[in-house]
Amino acid sequence: MARPAAASRRLSSDRMYAPSVTLDLPELKAVDLDGPVRYRAWEGPPEATFVLIHGLGGSHLNWLQVAPGLAGLGRVLALDLPGFGSSPRSGRGSGLMDERRILGRFIAELATGRVVLCGNSMGGAIAILEGAVEPDTVAGLVLTSSVLPWARGGWPHPAVVGAFAAYDSGFVGHRLARMRMRRMDPEQVVRLGYRMVAADPRSIPEEIVRMNIDLVRDRQTDPDAADAFLDAARSMLRLGKRPDVATRALDAIRCPVLVLHGRRDRFVPAAFAEAVLGSHPTWRGRIFPDLGHAPQMEAPGRWLAEVADWYAETIG
Repeated sequence: MARPAAASRRLSSDRMYAPSVTLDLPELKAVDLDGPVRYRAWEGPPEATFVLIHGLGGSHLNWLQVAPGLAGLGRVLALDLPGFGSSPRSGRGSGLMDERRILGRFIAELATGRVVLCGNSMGGAIAILEGAVEPDTVAGLVLTSSVLPWARGGWPHPAVVGAFAAYDSGFVGHRLARMRMRRMDPEQVVRLGYRMVAADPRSIPEEIVRMNIDLVRDRQTDPDAADAFLDAARSMLRLGKRPDVATRALDAIRCPVLVLHGRRDRFVPAAFAEAVLGSHPTWRGRIFPDLGHAPQMEAPGRWLAEVADWYAETIG
């Protein structure tokens, strides 16, 4: 697909200033949970396992910058949920509760010691549901720009509101999801996506960007990718229409919780995180004034420092 000259110049500028990162990746493995679930594992102290859960349209690649650092605290498992990343849907559902059940089985199969769930965006919602439904299996939650109940004082970016309104419709939603997955240029999908996700897209290392472009290109050959994305998006919308359900899930959590959020988040306004922290005074929170929807990618060192301090004080 041809790209306008102005957009090309902007993307070139992103590449010019993107930081560099050295990645020493463990192999991509798979566990059979009614179909393959692919993941990477970083070895660490067996007394704890950090399970990293990506957001809508994301993958385990969203955690590569922080996983090695977390391995100083415990084992680290970063998975691709069914229908996302390198994990095929294989007839499984991709709604929030479907993914929650797979996450529970993944934990039972692979985790050791105290389990800390780290969820970004949709992954945060899945972590919340797991902590509410299976409280005895979760020692802590790190909610990073997590999906949270709506609250006064915040409104997502108009482009986000418009996209989810389209996903919620029948024909238009299917058409939009299929166009995003199958017809758009993979580089354009990734780079324009980061322009919405990150407060400054130049903060995302070029190596990470290229890996995500390659993944999007691979996913364009998966006939189930669009439907998995759409089902997950609609599941989040249904939860958003039931604030009572979301509130009950939050109130059912018994473990320590760390809320990390970007003040410049275009998807989930920081006001939502502040409202949740206000109603749960024992939870710990940090609002990063200069970050967007993926703090663990935009400022991995700062994200790791917050998690390490919280873990040492509450769990470790």
